[in-house]
Amino acid sequence: METELPVFDSKLLEELRTDQSGAFEKLFNRYWHDLYKLAYRRLGNQSEAEDMVQDIFTNIWERRHTLEIRTSLQSYLRTALKYKIIRWLSREDIHKEAINHLFLRMEEMEETIIDVLVANDVKQTLEDAIGKFPENMRKIFTLRAENYTIYEIAEALGLAEQTVKNNNTEALRRLKVVLHDKHPDVSKSFFTILIVLTLN
Repeated sequence: METELPVFDSKLLEELRTDQSGAFEKLFNRYWHDLYKLAYRRLGNQSEAEDMVQDIFTNIWERRHTLEIRTSLQSYLRTALKYKIIRWLSREDIHKEAINHLFLRMEEMEETIIDVLVANDVKQTLEDAIGKFPENMRKIFTLRAENYTIYEIAEALGLAEQTVKNNNTEALRRLKVVLHDKHPDVSKSFFTILIVLTLN
């Protein structure tokens, strides 16, 4: 079942398709700031965020005569941004930042493991282990740590969902072995929450 476009969006798309004066400026002014904030929050880099959002609007402009959108413009643009961010993250060596992000999410779920999370040696162990993963496995686990879904990662990287799941499961298995070997006193809740946050 197709979702009916909001009246404003439908009108604006028609104005874009017919090259009406001010249509693109109206689109840009309405959605640029929202997209930029989302991009900057994920990337933490002003220039990268601006370039990424600019690319989205450039793509809209170049495809304006044939563009087909079956959801709201806001939803369409946010989805486009999400997949651009996933592809960007998959090309960057960001596993250290991803581990920090994952730790923060763990803290929100289980206060009793805060002492473990702030231990630099445990963080370093995880960072080193992830850095040694095969490229695809590292990308997939890093993106899961950034809270992207299996489906989103598969779509962005052009992989089967089962491939993404298999790589993520193997990454967790390897981390469990490393943690058990180097930090046998780490509480079971640490690894349990790691699984909850990255396996589903």
